[in-house]
Amino acid sequence: MSSGLDVLGALSASMPQAPGPGEDPGLVVVGTVYAIDVPNVRVQVMIRGALMWLPAEPGRYRVAATTLSVSQGKARVLVSSTTGRPVLVLGPVDSDAAVQAGTVTATASSPPTVTLTLRGVSRTLPAIPSTYTVSSQAWVLTDDWGTPVLVLGPTTAAADGTPTAPTPPPGATTVAFTTTISPTWSSTWEVKVGHWTDEGSYWNTGRYGGSSTLYEGDKYGSGSLRGLATYGDQIVNLGALSIQSIGVAVRGVGLSPADAGSAVTLQGAPYGSKPAGMPAASGDTVTVVPGPGPLQALTSPMCEALRTGAAKSLALVGATYAACAGAGNGDGMVLTVTGTRAA
Repeated sequence: MSSGLDVLGALSASMPQAPGPGEDPGLVVVGTVYAIDVPNVRVQVMIRGALMWLPAEPGRYRVAATTLSVSQGKARVLVSSTTGRPVLVLGPVDSDAAVQAGTVTATASSPPTVTLTLRGVSRTLPAIPSTYTVSSQAWVLTDDWGTPVLVLGPTTAAADGTPTAPTPPPGATTVAFTTTISPTWSSTWEVKVGHWTDEGSYWNTGRYGGSSTLYEGDKYGSGSLRGLATYGDQIVNLGALSIQSIGVAVRGVGLSPADAGSAVTLQGAPYGSKPAGMPAASGDTVTVVPGPGPLQALTSPMCEALRTGAAKSLALVGATYAACAGAGNGDGMVLTVTGTRAA
């Protein structure tokens, strides 16, 4: 007479079993890293003789070069168990250092920034206050993707990009951060009809991104237009001690060719939410043609006004008819904020 356990054992032996951990190493292969695309969260790798872009987990990847060792410039790639195709870059075989050394080329004190060269690329970064000397070396902190975000302090180590035991500057009580802030609301005030486009206006609400699109200027009988994107208290609530940069995603909405190349002008405004009437704006301005390109950097005074809450929104104040995407339309008017706050 057999027991129930014997029956279960027989069934288990006769049924297909998934491979256990480590039993199917063929599902993970190693490829060579050729490029890294952080904004689109992907890595270009060479797998089995084919060059391809794949979605990737965050990692401090190294791009393959003749100066790297055999294990450097490599990444682990997951292969589909059903199709055999590479589907995801899991991470680097040999992760790059979180703290690297670069060569200082310029400094500024208000706000504290350091311009340096790291692996052949020049960049200006926020810096923890210290004594930096041009042509000397400085430690640079990188984020989870290996992107430099903060200068930690000077060092005498060679700038080979692979420091081993950096010593944090004495008295450092701040940490760097980079975060994204999405608009809580956006629309356009139409002077001609005296209300916002999200209140039933006729102005292009059925196209070009709808009522959340920000317009400026006066054309085609529109009357004067002024767009606004609000951010509430999101920036103030970051508790930033300083903000080194704010980049704005100013995206086009597919206006006609006659207008698509027109630039918009951004200016800070005090509204944390939808105001009752035409928004007023003040302070510095920046002008940019909407499109898929890099983020538009705000000026230092604009960043400070957003940090303190003196400004909680951005208005379009230009006289030329133009438009850009607003809340809920891709990354329209999304802010990327880099700064420091208490550790």
